[in-house]
Amino acid sequence: MAFFKGSAYESVRLFEADDSGAFVFRGLRARRVRKPDPVLEHTIGLKERLDSLSHEYYSESRDWRWLVEANPDILFPEDLLWKSKADVDQSDPGAADEYPDGKERVGEVIIVPRREEIT
Repeated sequence: MAFFKGSAYESVRLFEADDSGAFVFRGLRARRVRKPDPVLEHTIGLKERLDSLSHEYYSESRDWRWLVEANPDILFPEDLLWKSKADVDQSDPGAADEYPDGKERVGEVIIVPRREEIT
């Protein structure tokens, strides 16, 4: 398995064979999640994307993972900016018909961490 230089998975170890020499799982171990230093709060606006936010704050659109790791209550990256249909149903039962595919989290606040310099 190969990854591009600078990938978040570049230094992650593969699973190793068990005592019999068989691979139980052909894949990677979990990568280390950083502990970001929160610096700012950002209020989500209409039509914002993770790559555009990371470009705004870090001048690098590929650094969107910093935003995701600073907001651990969000399980999937796209959920940082978008409410799923299930979330819409729970928060406002009448909105389920109006937003059948979910809706944006406009006006909600996310944490923007300080980006560590890569050495």
